[in-house]
Amino acid sequence: MSMFEFLFTTLSGFTFLLIGLSVLGIIIYGPFLSFKLYRSKKKEINKTNIDAMLVLGVVVFISGILNQIAGMIEALETMIETTDISPQLVMNGLIESFKIPVFCAFMLIISLIFWYFNKKKWETLNS
Repeated sequence: MSMFEFLFTTLSGFTFLLIGLSVLGIIIYGPFLSFKLYRSKKKEINKTNIDAMLVLGVVVFISGILNQIAGMIEALETMIETTDISPQLVMNGLIESFKIPVFCAFMLIISLIFWYFNKKKWETLNS
């Protein structure tokens, strides 16, 4: 196994881990933070707590893009090894490769919504 193959097979597993942890962070931390700001009206929440939602969304999105790149490299290496590949199989692989980045883009949008509304509430509580 070359260094290039090791990097991208490891990168694919690592990006799935990052995606999973970040999605859990968005799903759990976003509503928790909103509850503390809107319901409890906690003023001791820092702005960095609010910006963590933005960071989680960006991490999910970048991990999704990296996962797609790793999958495309793996698919291209498979196409190089085999000589007889139908165009339908290639197109199915391309469609499959876009599913995770689209999901990650939706998670980025959700985290941006949490970030925006929580930031506005934090600003009104601390002004």
